[in-house]
Amino acid sequence: MEPGTGEETLAAERVNGALAFSSASSAGRRQQNDDACAICQPDGPELRSRGALAAVADGVASAEAGGEAARAAISGFLSDYYSTPQTWPLKKAAARVLQSLNSWLYRQSGGGEIRQGWLTTFSAAIFKGASAHLIHIGDSRIYRLRGDKLESLTRDHSRALGPGRTFLSRALGMDAHVDVDYRREELRPGDIYLVSSDGVHDFLSAAHIVDILQADDDSARALVDAALAAGSGDNLSAAVCRVHRVEPNDDDLLTHNRELPFPPDLRPGNKLDGFLILQELHASSRSQLYLARDIDSDELRAIKTPSVNFSDDPAYIERFIAEEWTGRRLDHPGIIRVYPPRPGRQFLYHVLEYIDGQNLRQWMQLHPQPSVEQVRELIAQLVSALRRLQRMEIVHGDLKPENIMVTADGRLKLIDLGGADGAGIREHLNLGGDTPPGSKNYAAPEYFLGDSPSHRSDIFSLGVIAYELLTGRYPYPERAGFRHYQLKHYASLQYTSARQHREDIPEWIDGALHKACAADPRHRYPALSEFVHDLHTANPEFVPRRERPLMERNPLLFWQVVALLLLLSHLLHFL
Repeated sequence: MEPGTGEETLAAERVNGALAFSSASSAGRRQQNDDACAICQPDGPELRSRGALAAVADGVASAEAGGEAARAAISGFLSDYYSTPQTWPLKKAAARVLQSLNSWLYRQSGGGEIRQGWLTTFSAAIFKGASAHLIHIGDSRIYRLRGDKLESLTRDHSRALGPGRTFLSRALGMDAHVDVDYRREELRPGDIYLVSSDGVHDFLSAAHIVDILQADDDSARALVDAALAAGSGDNLSAAVCRVHRVEPNDDDLLTHNRELPFPPDLRPGNKLDGFLILQELHASSRSQLYLARDIDSDELRAIKTPSVNFSDDPAYIERFIAEEWTGRRLDHPGIIRVYPPRPGRQFLYHVLEYIDGQNLRQWMQLHPQPSVEQVRELIAQLVSALRRLQRMEIVHGDLKPENIMVTADGRLKLIDLGGADGAGIREHLNLGGDTPPGSKNYAAPEYFLGDSPSHRSDIFSLGVIAYELLTGRYPYPERAGFRHYQLKHYASLQYTSARQHREDIPEWIDGALHKACAADPRHRYPALSEFVHDLHTANPEFVPRRERPLMERNPLLFWQVVALLLLLSHLLHFL
């Protein structure tokens, strides 16, 4: 429902099998409506990734642009929230959007006095899967009726100034920064959620609200009418959601796919859900990769199947499913494409883009000492792909030459997203436990010390790859063998200068490599762009300073030393 203004009551109702929404907003006894109210039930991917919502914004009456602020907040949130990356956690997506809206509202008023400002409250209940996510700022409220118990799930951001007088202490547009309350509640069948402005809940008792919610399907309109009849002189808005049935998130691949059996060993000529297996491309203890042809489209695809060695390992199955979920949300020429599964698939596997080429390890064996310029180009391509991952709040987690393909035209593609991690992935897929480290010689030290990985962990791996491209060696002693690698502290890793292996590498490039793969993440580059810049342009930090002659540093001392030497030479002559 689009937010509206005017003296009439605006109302809307939307129903699906699990949730039923209704909303109403009225100017009441005032000339204009400075409230804004909306309900939204999107379809398809938006519903699965971001959920349905009910929201109310109450423009501050003492602010000249309060109504405009409320309508801008509702319309802006609906537009931007559903456009956030699906890999972002819901809490982060909502907070980012509200921070952006707050900054815009604050700039609109020029940071001036409250009476001139674009100020509004904002409260939203977002229903996703089996949870309600509550977002709140101001003195609008979110209630839950469970059985006969009505509970306010938010607290008012207001202060009393005296009998019947309050001061709003927090609102969108009030300050350059805004703190937003967040709360997550488990949904139960029969729950009723109410989001209301103070023009409604300040004039109705809890018992009256309960009676209306239990008795009237169009309860939003009934609440507005009852508050108006009870003497409300304010604008009035209410949005109600009735939970008929609690459904798991349709995008929870763990729920949908964990029961699928592993495919049998495949051989050329076998058919799998409409794919003809042509040959095996790669096999390891953890997975198999096959070249296949889509029988319908005649296009080549790669089929990745899980290893039967892990058929009873829940953590492995979760990670395998997470790899597909992550890949389907990434669209970048430098990252392998993961296709959605066909309806009714019978086994657990991934359908991937087929890349005709060699991996970077094979390329390195054919090009043992590439030029610095070649390495710069390769690293720039990897950085472009990693930037996309970072914008999606994803850590690749297993960067190494074997997981980078080089196409026939020299383009690089990241593959194998099995080690990918991020807050959004964990929220959507309910992943738990520690992130498994990647290859010993490329995984950042924090993986082995129990510290949380971050995008700087991928920068470490990228630095190691750049070092190896130039030198054919690792910057740290090789971690060989199959035993679990143990590390006591960051200081135990000592960097080996790249110039020890290749003297034509400038010292400033060696300095950039050292900073990229510094053992302690605090000492690494905070941004990929800085690493790329320092590979192209000499950073004074890494250029050794030439000791200036004494005459330049201290001319007076220089001539004093000269005079003293001359005097000593004369004395020696006469002796």
